[in-house]
Amino acid sequence: MNIRITARHFDLDDDLRGHIESKVEHLAHYFDRVDEANVVLERSGHRHIVDLTVHASRIVISSEQSADDFRAAFDRAVDKVERQVRKHKERIRSRRGSENTAAAAAAAGGVTAEDIGILPEEIASTRMSPEDAYRELEELGARFLVFWNTESERVNVMYRRDDGDYGLVEPSK
Repeated sequence: MNIRITARHFDLDDDLRGHIESKVEHLAHYFDRVDEANVVLERSGHRHIVDLTVHASRIVISSEQSADDFRAAFDRAVDKVERQVRKHKERIRSRRGSENTAAAAAAAGGVTAEDIGILPEEIASTRMSPEDAYRELEELGARFLVFWNTESERVNVMYRRDDGDYGLVEPSK
């Protein structure tokens, strides 16, 4: 594992360097794919700031902590990164034992829409223009409205977007 330690605005002593290296190397105990670690120690007035970034198997985990001394700040940062590494490793483990959705559906002999929570509803779409649909949607206070567009002679959906504007879904001809 490649460990880079950078000290800003102070001189790094060997005792602190050894403490940092041993704790960072210990991360490989939890997740053997830890490739690189960057530790930046910065003194800013009375604050001691530690930024720890770990590169491991296609992920980047980082933590920035501050305390009264560098050891305490570093210990907090490495604890946080350690928790994140463990969580990532657990996600990988849980995915290995699971089968994909298509395989699970095939093994179950097929799945109906109701089995996975899709409940069909029939709607009475009325004939109206997009302007009338807008007014109806405003009046109902709903998130969407399905209607028969009198201008295009097709079924359309008007919906309220997250930014407050409205969208109109029209099938292509």
